[in-house]
Order: sequence, then C-alpha cells, then structure tokens
Amino acid sequence: MGMTPPAIIMFVFSGAILLYAGVLALTRDVKMLQRRYATKIKDPRAYTLKVAKILAIVAVSPALTGVAALFSNMAAAIVFVVSFVASIWLGVKVTA
Repeated sequence: MGMTPPAIIMFVFSGAILLYAGVLALTRDVKMLQRRYATKIKDPRAYTLKVAKILAIVAVSPALTGVAALFSNMAAAIVFVVSFVASIWLGVKVTA
C-alpha cells in the first residue's frame, strides 16, 4: 500500500485549496478573489471569510479521495463524486 500518483495528486490539490482558504481567511482581502463583483457587496471582508470557509470545507473532498486512492482507484472516483457534492452542500448550509 504505497503512495500512488492519484493519491499524491489529491493530497497536493487539497493542500493547495487549504492554503488558499487560509490566506483568504487571514487577510480577508477581497482582491484575492477571482470575481471582482464581490467588491460591490455590503461587507466584502465578511464575504471573503465565507468564501474561505466554503473552500476549506470543499478541500476535504480531495483529501478523502486521496485516502481512498491509497486502496483503489475505483473507490477514489466514487468517494470523490460523493464527497464533492456533500462538501458543497455542507459548505452552503454552514455559511448560509
């Protein structure tokens, strides 16, 4: 049970998303978001924090996929689809 390339890719991807979410949460700089319309909302710093929270929750999906990829690529595909949908749903519910 060694580190397979899909597992490594998923762990790196999850780490990158978590790093970006952490920087967003610490700085709350709306200019770091891709969409510029976010500056037109009433409280852009609060909006940036909500986006950071959603990204942190969504980053769990590739981490779980990486763990599943250690065992089977088919299991990793199933875990990715289910956990991605569940994490987006949870992220919306938590920050609503």
